[in-house]
Amino acid sequence: MRFRIAAALALLVWAAVAKAAPPAERFAFKGVELGSPIANVASNPRYECRTASAPAADTICGLRPREKESIAGAPVRSLFFFYYDGKLTSLTIHLEEKHFAQVVDALRGKYGDTPAKTEAIRNLKGVAFENRTYTWKTPAETLLAQRYAGRVDQSLIRYAADEAIRRIEERRAAVAKDPRRDL
Repeated sequence: MRFRIAAALALLVWAAVAKAAPPAERFAFKGVELGSPIANVASNPRYECRTASAPAADTICGLRPREKESIAGAPVRSLFFFYYDGKLTSLTIHLEEKHFAQVVDALRGKYGDTPAKTEAIRNLKGVAFENRTYTWKTPAETLLAQRYAGRVDQSLIRYAADEAIRRIEERRAAVAKDPRRDL
């Protein structure tokens, strides 16, 4: 009898916790979610799409020349949507580093706080900079904000479906084993 009461109480507590816990929010930029169909972007005249042959994308869409975009009020330098089999697998946004903190604050406000991973990097002149990378995860997606991306005046925001990341890693491993596959 005690076992049944304990089991019933455990079930009620589990049900209350499961009902109270909000579902993991999907990562999206301006309403375009990872996994969404290519038509959401390709039908917008602000973007142009082209065929690609990359491990994570067979089509890449980007802003047309002279089109402007922003993230958290900061101007975007470049924006690319990567599609595989008609579904959005990732998107990358480059912006000026001076807007990085503003964008990270907005991402924290939307997706919650996350710790920064820091690393020291050096430019070609040997000057040291502290790079900060913030990562948000859901069971199937990753959102990454990197302070310095290739240059010390440029930051990167990347939304990615984890399956796309695995496909890229598998492709790179295959090329490393047999460089002839990268011809």
